[in-house]
Amino acid sequence: MIEDTVLITTDCVCDLTVDLQEHYQIPVMYYYVTTEEARFQDTREMNSDDLIEYIEKDGKKAYSSCASVEEYMEFFEKQRKKTNAPIIHICMAQYVSDAYKTAYEAAKQEEGVYVVDSGHLSGGMALMVLEAARMAKRGASYELILKEMERMKEKISTSFIVDSVECLYRNGRIGKNIAAICDILSLHPILKLSGSHMKPAGLCIGSQRRFARAYLRWALRRKEEIVPDMAFLISAGGSYEFRQFLLEEIRKRMPWKTIVVNKASATISCNCGSGAFGILFLRK
Repeated sequence: MIEDTVLITTDCVCDLTVDLQEHYQIPVMYYYVTTEEARFQDTREMNSDDLIEYIEKDGKKAYSSCASVEEYMEFFEKQRKKTNAPIIHICMAQYVSDAYKTAYEAAKQEEGVYVVDSGHLSGGMALMVLEAARMAKRGASYELILKEMERMKEKISTSFIVDSVECLYRNGRIGKNIAAICDILSLHPILKLSGSHMKPAGLCIGSQRRFARAYLRWALRRKEEIVPDMAFLISAGGSYEFRQFLLEEIRKRMPWKTIVVNKASATISCNCGSGAFGILFLRK
């Protein structure tokens, strides 16, 4: 049993790579993706490639949801068997998912479990998880880590651009008329996390590479405010060649020390659709 440290846990929607999960020994809780035929545990039973093939090939719907209170209770109980130390669980933005509320209720049943609303998702959430894990390894108290998470969440930039609005329309996030206008005019919405809400932040137009460059110019403006230590490039579907193109464009704009490239979870992908991607990083 691990003693005298803080255990950091999170949900699969943080889009951490397996290598980072293993290096920092971060237990990860699953979400669910429900198709018209069955329900699957995200990352364990279905990945984003499987999900995108399903909705694009067959034109079917898929929905995401967090685990139940009982499942979070089991997850926390399992972690408690590993350590007597405080457990900090970092969730997706509370107004984007029910996970924070659900995990918070479960944590009431297990002493010493603290649930954090990251205010973000995907790589933005991952930046907080990694910093919390590093602080825990250095021996920081749970109070200090919780305080840093509250400070850090205001500094993270989390945004995505959507290639097609089809998934947003199918899942009821935008109306039929708006979806039709976006398709006709080749408009691609930018979605940004702010105040634990996902909000529209702008529109780009044109072909894939054209709107990708426009989005990156927007996302990486005010370069002097950006911390160039680490960025996450997260994409849903798309080709290897397009991801390489994005990497080149990102490196042109900032001298990053590390760029973590990963595919979005199935949960993220079923809401944003194939071709969506985001650059996620910390501001000063």
